[in-house]
Amino acid sequence: MSFTTWISDPNVHWNNLTLDTKKRSYDFGRRLYTFQVEKKKYWLKFHVADTDPVIECAFQCELDFYQLASKKSQHFLLPYHIIQMEQTPQCLNLETKGSGLILLDAENFFTDVLLSKNIASIQQKIGHALDALDHMHQIGWIHGDLKVEHFRLYEGSCRLIDFEQSFQSHCSIPIMNATPHYMAPELFHGEAKSIQSDLYALGMIVYEWLTQTKLQAKTYHDWAVLHCQQLQIQLPQDFTCLFPFLNGLMQKHIELRFKSVADAKDCLNTIGLLRT
Repeated sequence: MSFTTWISDPNVHWNNLTLDTKKRSYDFGRRLYTFQVEKKKYWLKFHVADTDPVIECAFQCELDFYQLASKKSQHFLLPYHIIQMEQTPQCLNLETKGSGLILLDAENFFTDVLLSKNIASIQQKIGHALDALDHMHQIGWIHGDLKVEHFRLYEGSCRLIDFEQSFQSHCSIPIMNATPHYMAPELFHGEAKSIQSDLYALGMIVYEWLTQTKLQAKTYHDWAVLHCQQLQIQLPQDFTCLFPFLNGLMQKHIELRFKSVADAKDCLNTIGLLRT
């Protein structure tokens, strides 16, 4: 049975429905469930009507993104379907107002770097992540909230998820909402998100993946000091050939940072990591 066929079939059972929402998000009206159909795992995401307007607006932004993306085949997305909540099985006693997003589950993309057998497999993995982000930028969108968990592995390629903070690159976004762990230095100074802030976030993700570390800070101010002043890239000996690439992604001054995914790929080509 195809992904879209069972959604409209009232006789199909949604098994093992499990709430997976963080408490803070739950209190603001967000709902995130996992369930299974024919041994495949899916996510159901929706927002309870008339609760927190800011969080509700963010979810609507994600739905808008998927609806626009559906007009073209986007290979950086996981299989998805937007439903009306009244379509969900009555026995589950879920919200019946508004729209929901069903997404096929997929594994984490950035698994233990030690599982990558050599530098060639590492460069290939980085290349796949760059491709996914490039596809999004090429259709005129900025992700705006890249985290390691937003990169998923599906059918041998990298896919992106969670587009609540995404926006079209020609639009002005007056509200700053980002995760300090991955924020580019200029964002701490009130500048707008951009392709280059996406690139910085990807640099952070790859850096932590290669070093198998997780940078820590207690407060927003501490994160600002870390990103704007203290952070120095130090790679394990086996990965020092990647320093020019990461240095280009993670320059503190935006004018020195790569301007596009193409620039990042050119750098990798120059140091002989990406095969043509």
